[in-house]
Amino acid sequence: MTGALSILAAYAAKRWTLATLRTPGQVAVRQRLMLNRQLTGIAQAIPFYRQFAGRPFAEWPVMDKAAALENFSALNAHGISRETAWAAAEEGLRSGNGSGRIGALTVGTSSGTSGNRGLFLVSKRERCLWLGSILAKTLPDFPFRAHRVAVMLSTANELYETTQRSSRLAFAFFDIRKGVEGHIGELERFRPDTIVAPPKALRALAEFGADLPLQKIFAGGEVLDPLDADQAERAFGVRPRSIYQATEGFLGVACAHGNIHLNEDDMIFEREPVPGHPDRFVPVITDLRRTAQAMIRYRLNDILAPSREKCACGSPLLALERVEGRCDDTLRLPGTKGGFVEVMPDAIRTAILDSDRSIKDFRVRQIDRTVVEIAVKAEEAGAWEKAAAALRLVLRTHAVSEDAAILRGGRFEVDFARKLRRISRDGA
Repeated sequence: MTGALSILAAYAAKRWTLATLRTPGQVAVRQRLMLNRQLTGIAQAIPFYRQFAGRPFAEWPVMDKAAALENFSALNAHGISRETAWAAAEEGLRSGNGSGRIGALTVGTSSGTSGNRGLFLVSKRERCLWLGSILAKTLPDFPFRAHRVAVMLSTANELYETTQRSSRLAFAFFDIRKGVEGHIGELERFRPDTIVAPPKALRALAEFGADLPLQKIFAGGEVLDPLDADQAERAFGVRPRSIYQATEGFLGVACAHGNIHLNEDDMIFEREPVPGHPDRFVPVITDLRRTAQAMIRYRLNDILAPSREKCACGSPLLALERVEGRCDDTLRLPGTKGGFVEVMPDAIRTAILDSDRSIKDFRVRQIDRTVVEIAVKAEEAGAWEKAAAALRLVLRTHAVSEDAAILRGGRFEVDFARKLRRISRDGA
């Protein structure tokens, strides 16, 4: 079967699955069946997991990015060493392909929000499954309706390679490592109806006045803040929807109501509680379809806030109110009763944006154990003082010690080769 036919088959299978999964109970049954098959296959094919064959799922170890990189050769089914994979990935970057190749395998990397690079292997079969799934969840009228999709990434991605040859689906890639402005002419000539880009790129396109006939906008790679979503909607008349994706795979996508639904039809998301925040969790994922490289009980560095109510779209897949950000996007400051208190990014973001409607952008960085720096871009004088007062109130509400200092910052550079972090803990 050709790549295009494999993608169409994956697309059709996913549309059927989404149509037949109507309740969380049905999702759980599907997960159990797929998990049993996946664990059996992984224990046979992946050296690291042979010792866990036949053991309960709860006894399989939890993995993180550092452990996955350390044990890379034992965690893939092809015996490829970490050094060989890095070399192939770097060659792909130098050649402009974005991804490296080892035989039929794609080798890719991610920069990571904090610069901690991830490394992954994907087979041709997995590429087709991935594309079929993402198309089924983002462009449900494909292939009955043709689409032109612009993808703005820091590097081109070989995962899309096959679909570029389809008459029903045209992809164009735009490398944003050197910015957005230089691509606007080519983008306007391509005339996309759909765009996938980081929020900072969508914001830049809006600011530069790009003339694009967009019908769908998907924001990925960074937290989609209201600042960026509002500006993109004003410019293009379409509200951006989030795609939740990482090196670890395609994790979820927002429905038409704006809620991200996790891909529980293909993954298990265990919930690791966030201390002091019972309404949030860190996801530990198990991919039920990947076989080239195992993704079993892999702890992400994200904080997720599940929706308190069932989404109006009717999907049985877990809906999120938001992806808060990374675990190291929380401020960690001394508490009034000793120890440390963690303040969630969303509380900070909301307080600052609500403090003065003239604020167009901001940065909050914890630069030391007790020091937080704020920078704002605003149309009105006194906006920084209002933002600082709002943040101080949030810290007081969270029982942060009065010893915590808030300083004025001024760093607003936008690096298109790295993920934007409006709120970060850099020095603590």
